This record gives sequence, C-alpha cells and structure tokens, in this order.
Amino acid sequence: MTSFNTFCHELIDAWLQSDSNTRSEDLYAAVLGKLTIKMALSVVGTVPDDPYDWQFRRVTDFGFKSPQLDRMKREFPDAPLRDLNRGFVDDAIIPAYLSALELRRPTIDMVKVKLIGIRIGYERLILPQKSQGKPGWCISLAEGRFFMPPVQDAKTDTTDDNVIQLLIEGHTAKEIAQVLHLSPRTIEHRIDKLKNRFDARNLVHLVAKLVATQVARKG
Repeated sequence: MTSFNTFCHELIDAWLQSDSNTRSEDLYAAVLGKLTIKMALSVVGTVPDDPYDWQFRRVTDFGFKSPQLDRMKREFPDAPLRDLNRGFVDDAIIPAYLSALELRRPTIDMVKVKLIGIRIGYERLILPQKSQGKPGWCISLAEGRFFMPPVQDAKTDTTDDNVIQLLIEGHTAKEIAQVLHLSPRTIEHRIDKLKNRFDARNLVHLVAKLVATQVARKG
C-alpha cells in the first residue's frame, strides 16, 4: 500500500514541473486512482479576496464507512467556505491556506480539531497553484489518523491509569496483570469497569475511546 508520504512526493514533484497554466486536475491526475481509503483530496478556489468566498470542491473522499464520518461529510458539500461549518473553516482551513498562499509553496501539517462534536486528526498536504501573483487554487491531500466522538471524562485511580496506558500500548489483560503484579481476574474486572464508565461495547471500542481521551488531553 502506497504511503501518504509517497503520494506527497509525487504531488510535489508534479507541482515543481508545473506552471501558472497548469490546471489543478492535471496536477493531481497521476495519484487520483491510487489513493487509499484513509485519504481524501479536495480543491479550494482561492481567487476571491474574502476567504469566506473561496470555493470548496471535493474531488475524492475517504473511502471507509463510518456513521461518524458520514455525518462529517454532510457538513462539507461543494460550496463557498461561508456555507460550511464556520468553526472548522476558521480553525482548520483559512489560516493554513492563507499561509500556503503567502509562502507560495507546498506545506504539510497535522490537523487536530473538533467537528460536530467529533475529534478528528489528519495529516495534510496543501499545494497552491504555482503563480507569480496570487494562486487561484490550492489542492489538499489528507490522510485521516482518527475520527472519534468525545469521551466523558471518568475518574480513575492510579491502577486504572496504568491499565489504560498498557491497553493503549497493546498489552493483553494477562500481560497487564504481570506488569502490575495483580491477578488476571483483577485486571479483567478493572477492564469491565472501564467499559461501563466509558460506555464501550467491547475491548476494541474501549481502547479507541481511551485513545480519544489521551488525544483530548494533548490537544
């Protein structure tokens, strides 16, 4: 599977060979059919002076299926930025695109933001049109890292904190018991209590929610 970094290199190489007459479609054509289900590509028309008049256009969307992701997709039809989710536009789109337009070169960043109550994170490449004046468009290639609903914070003791960390690191209940010098039954009981606290349907769901809490604390 081709990595995000590889696609970035391909797009940047194409950008280096482009000129002011190159269309955005010509620049991303080589990678369009090869993107993974974790990737999405869009174009923002940046001709208007007012960023809220910039036009968002989705070229290809994330390919995996998720009710949470479907909700987010509905927030972003092809439309001027003023018609999209204002908080997300102000936090995650306008500042980064203004910077790319000013620098007039590709930029890569990591976006961590909340949209309709969902904490999302994605790595993003922004490619502004190569131009002597103001670029008329920017291409964005994004790879999703996480799309998680917020988790209600729950009080945990030191043992729970250790269990949480070890679960996030991928350890089994038996391995956690050995590390903490507790019985496997005790650890399983702790995990069951954590599932209830975080309203998790199973262990995988619990770990996803625990990761979300760590991201929230660092965000």
